[in-house]
Amino acid sequence: MKKVIIYLSIFVALCSLSSYLIEKELEQKMKPPSPYYLSFASIGAISLESRLDCWAKIKYRLEEDELEQRLLEIVRALDIDGVSSIATEKKSSGDLLLSYTFQDQQLSYYISGQTDSRKNESYFLLNVVSPESKVDLSQIEKRLHRDRLDWQYYYLYTGKINHHMDKESRRAIIQVILENLGAEGGELYEDDNASSMAAYTPLFDNSIKVQQEKYNVQVAARSNQQQREAIVYIGQPLIMGDY
Repeated sequence: MKKVIIYLSIFVALCSLSSYLIEKELEQKMKPPSPYYLSFASIGAISLESRLDCWAKIKYRLEEDELEQRLLEIVRALDIDGVSSIATEKKSSGDLLLSYTFQDQQLSYYISGQTDSRKNESYFLLNVVSPESKVDLSQIEKRLHRDRLDWQYYYLYTGKINHHMDKESRRAIIQVILENLGAEGGELYEDDNASSMAAYTPLFDNSIKVQQEKYNVQVAARSNQQQREAIVYIGQPLIMGDY
């Protein structure tokens, strides 16, 4: 009788585990794709890279052990395993630069902390990069909310179209992407090789103001005759750096 009860208990446990795994798999399959992935799909673009750049500041200079401790707190907030080494660079001014670089599944992380004795401040930078636009990088932002630093977040999604695009074509795909994101407003900026427009959409919570105008998404496209291809960028809230 005891053996029968044990077998039944094992059977029930296995059934429960199987049901849980099936539910998790269905949940992942039913999860809606990211709006960036859908935007690239709508214009026939191949996803190249998804990137999240975050930074934060402390208004005093940390000592080396304090700086390292803060970096470890950031790592813990991100729930990343296997981080054991840290790179240390001491500058001629006496300031420090500590950094971690590591891989976690599809994501590549770079975390650094730096001091500035002249301004009496300390800075933190986090870069997360993935070759997939399907990856939900906003989960990284949610994890960082556990950290006590006041982080600023900028997302950049890059895709490629395998043919040259003139000004008219670039304008058209920018408009398609902005419509897919429910964005309105903005002014088009362009030259011979690139076109760009910033706009506002209720799809995202954060935004910034530029000359009293509110923006939280920017789309750009670059193409030249020599390369015979077009690179498309979606930045949220704006594109940081050159494109």
